[in-house]
Amino acid sequence: MIDHIRRFNDGRTLPMNAGACFCIIVMMGIANLICRFVLKADISYLVPWLVSGTVVYFFAPAFILWFATGSPSGQPGAQNTKPR
Repeated sequence: MIDHIRRFNDGRTLPMNAGACFCIIVMMGIANLICRFVLKADISYLVPWLVSGTVVYFFAPAFILWFATGSPSGQPGAQNTKPR
């Protein structure tokens, strides 16, 4: 099961997941503005569901790997890599 989650996460660390999640949420905001002002369609009832799904997609695998392996990316030895 951990190998499947590791493949799903694809070696992304928490800052990488946070950056990608932020970009996707910004794009959803722009799409919502286009729908509201250009297409005259109100999809604001979908936005909380889409944002929560995006957050779960990016952060649930990383947190599961963090708790199971000690590293958010799931790579062995990735934690505590301080230069000596």
